[in-house]
Amino acid sequence: MKLQQVIVNLLGNAIKFTNTGGKVQLVIHQDRVENGTAYMTFSVNDTGVGIDPKFQETMFEPFEQGDTTITTPYKGTGLGLAITKNLVNMMGGMINVNSIEGVGSEFVTRIPLKICAEEAGYQKLKQEISMEKMSTLIVDDDITICMHTKELLLDMGMKAEWVESGQRAVDVISKKWQEKEYYDIVLLDWRMPDMDGIETARRIRRIVGNEVTIIVMTAYEWIEIEQEAKQAGVNMLMTKPLFKSTLVSAFERAFQVKEETTSKSYVKEYDFTGKHILLVEDHILNVEVAKRLLEAKHAEVHVAENGLRAIEMFMESEEGYYDVILMDIRMPVMDGLTSTKSIRQLRRPSAKTIPIIAMSANAFDEDVEKSKAAGMNEHISKPIEPQVLYASLARWLG
Repeated sequence: MKLQQVIVNLLGNAIKFTNTGGKVQLVIHQDRVENGTAYMTFSVNDTGVGIDPKFQETMFEPFEQGDTTITTPYKGTGLGLAITKNLVNMMGGMINVNSIEGVGSEFVTRIPLKICAEEAGYQKLKQEISMEKMSTLIVDDDITICMHTKELLLDMGMKAEWVESGQRAVDVISKKWQEKEYYDIVLLDWRMPDMDGIETARRIRRIVGNEVTIIVMTAYEWIEIEQEAKQAGVNMLMTKPLFKSTLVSAFERAFQVKEETTSKSYVKEYDFTGKHILLVEDHILNVEVAKRLLEAKHAEVHVAENGLRAIEMFMESEEGYYDVILMDIRMPVMDGLTSTKSIRQLRRPSAKTIPIIAMSANAFDEDVEKSKAAGMNEHISKPIEPQVLYASLARWLG
């Protein structure tokens, strides 16, 4: 934010003192990278009125102004450059000026910046997901945003296409589906004319089922659309504007990247013999699927049909009997969050330490935070991926 303030101030001055038809330019250059720090140079140059050599010596001091016949129409205070220099100094950088009256000026700012932590996450993501094989469809009525997002995705090594409306997205996806192809990710703008992102997501789900990850982008508050988005089959909400770091974070969440390899030979090594798992799930089909997956690895599975029954079974069991609880979020009688909070408040020692893993069809950041706040240790998405489930259990069961 402060760097932005510096650059905007310098650009604003350059534009202010450059006549119509002149040129203002911002050049950003990475000089070198050492010990996790990038040394950056930001140069703002113009073909404006230039600065008197004597004034250049004091121009970064408070309330200093150059030729008042030039500055008066703009009602400057003389504080802009002083604030800019102070910000640069606080960031451990330096700023200087080169100028010739009647020719133009160049302000050069050099600032050391730590390498963004998300870059490491991106490299990890790139290693664990074959990003070059993944494709994304961007849907936004703002073509500039489409092109910008496409550039970000291409830079990440992914394939990307864009369309300018919800109806066009539905048509493209439908045609692909008929050809037995689909996009891995669909990035949808929320507010679009004719068909908004929620309705577009709803229609896409009718075509592709759960095969595609749908992410809705919005520059507005999520609250008014969150529930409707979930019901429409949206996997996640993201805030505009998009950056590489936010995309990396979203994709990590969407694909639940794990450090463990998912090769078949590795999966066969999982063995939960002697482990007692309390499965809390109200949907019969989901119960059957989860039981088969767990019993295939020799775990002993006990089923509770709702959160209240889970508390009862936990209390009725011997201390330390259950090794882990797999807890669905949405259930009748008592939901998973309430059940987890209640279990954590029980007086028996294992109530505080037993691993509780949330299971949910939603991968919204808010859902994950609610799970953690309730006392859950981890959050995995439905439909359950066997390797993801096994890896999660292995972490908590040792």
